[in-house]
Amino acid sequence: MGSTIVTLTTDWGYTDFFAGSVKGKLHSYIPGVQVVDITHGIPKFQIIRATFVVKQSCFDFPPGTIHIIDVCSSQTTDHPFVVVECEGQYFICTDNGLPAAVLGSRPYKAVVIDGIRLDTSSQNFAARDLFCKVAALIAQGTPIDEMGFPAESLCPSTPVNTSTFDNYIKVHVAYVDSYGNCYLNITYDEFESFRQGRRFELQVHEFRLTKIVPSYVEVNSSLPKYAPLLLTVSSTSHLELAVAYGNASDLFNLQTNETFVLRFL
Repeated sequence: MGSTIVTLTTDWGYTDFFAGSVKGKLHSYIPGVQVVDITHGIPKFQIIRATFVVKQSCFDFPPGTIHIIDVCSSQTTDHPFVVVECEGQYFICTDNGLPAAVLGSRPYKAVVIDGIRLDTSSQNFAARDLFCKVAALIAQGTPIDEMGFPAESLCPSTPVNTSTFDNYIKVHVAYVDSYGNCYLNITYDEFESFRQGRRFELQVHEFRLTKIVPSYVEVNSSLPKYAPLLLTVSSTSHLELAVAYGNASDLFNLQTNETFVLRFL
C-alpha cells in the first residue's frame, strides 16, 4: 500500500511560516506522508479562484488522497468546518460555498467536524490545529462519520452563472492564470453544444473574435493582423482568451468576472 498523499491549497503566500508549520504537523501525525502543494498563491480570501484551482487539480489524484483547503477558513455557525468524501477523494475545509462548487453534481458524503480537541487555545489556525488531525484519522482508516455529525447539505456556492439564449450566451472570465491567460466559464464541449454548427463572434473590448485557434502561436490567416488577442481551448477544456508570448489580462485589462457576449450567427 502506498503512502498517504495530502494536498494543500491555500492563500497563505510563500513568505510566512504557515505552510512549514502545517507540513511539520502532517509529517508528525502521518508517517511517510507525501505532502503536495497545489498552491499557496490564491489571492487572499478569493473563494472563487480557489474553487477553480481545486476543481481543476484535485480529482486528478489517486483515490484516498486527502485535500486540505485553507481559504476563508474561519468557522461560523453557518459555515462550519467539514470533511467531505467524494469519488474516493477527501476534502477538509470550511463549508463556505467552495466544496459545493467543486463537487457540482457529484455524489458525496459530508460531515461537520465535531469533538476533535485542538492542541491550542487559539481557533485561528484550523489547518494546523484541526485539519491535520482529521487528515491523520482518515489516513488511519477512520470513517468520516466518526469525526462529527452528518451535514444535511453543503452551503450553496454563488458563482457568476452562464446566461444562455437562442442566439447568444453571456460568459465571464472565471480565472486568470500567472501567464495572464483568461479562462471563460464555458468548456469547448458546452460551446459546441450551444453552437450547433453556426458561425460565432465574441466581442472582447475592441476585438471581434470569430475563430478558435488550436494553440497560442497558431498562424491563422483569417485573424486580423492587428488583433493579437486569441480565442483558444485551455488545458482545462475551457475556452480561453490569450496572447502569444504576452499577458492578455494585463495588455487588455481583462479581469475575473468580466462579462462578454458570445453570439451565434
